[in-house]
Amino acid sequence: MTAQPQPLSAPSVVKPAAAEPAGAIRLRLSALGIDHRAADFPARFVEFCERNDSYEMEVSATGELLILPMTGFRDSQQEGFLNYFLTGWRIANGGASAPESSRFHLPSGEIRGPNAAWITRQRYDALPQEQRDTIIEGAPDFVVEISSRTDDLPPLQRKMALWLAGGARLGWLIDTRNRQVYIYRAGQTEPKILDDPETLDGEDVMPGFSFPVRQYIFDLP
Repeated sequence: MTAQPQPLSAPSVVKPAAAEPAGAIRLRLSALGIDHRAADFPARFVEFCERNDSYEMEVSATGELLILPMTGFRDSQQEGFLNYFLTGWRIANGGASAPESSRFHLPSGEIRGPNAAWITRQRYDALPQEQRDTIIEGAPDFVVEISSRTDDLPPLQRKMALWLAGGARLGWLIDTRNRQVYIYRAGQTEPKILDDPETLDGEDVMPGFSFPVRQYIFDLP
């Protein structure tokens, strides 16, 4: 009996992980012959991003390149105001802050970017020059995620869990749709939820830092 040729199977579909928007494009780096756990990968990834700076990109723990959906003008304004306040506090109090374009290499293998981040001066001074120029190992001490108009909450909640597992001490997840803020703290299993707060503060991680979240996020035209 002659065997009949079998139809070609469709390529396996990678189900979106829960830490990025559903509209993210996912490409397996291993299929391109790239090992995302190689020692030189962070530097190569930064170089790739610089050559393709029209896109926001991250890397998952399983080695998938994530091309993230574009955010709108209002989303960029919200992020800009947050980083303006954060930069002002950092100038007066020390440490190093960074906007969405910064990337952090987590112990899980993920390379992720927050909407805003800050690390202590002591920690920044101890970084090798290569990390300052490319990607910092570990999560920032303070991290913020702001939901855009297209974001669902569960992916951002998982991303916050990744930040905390990677070493973040304080995190804000700002849910613009429901006017709520989830406060994540190291050592706590569940975040504290604030309903329509007027301001947020940096607590003992960033003493004296205050951000008028209602004015510059929730009520921003």
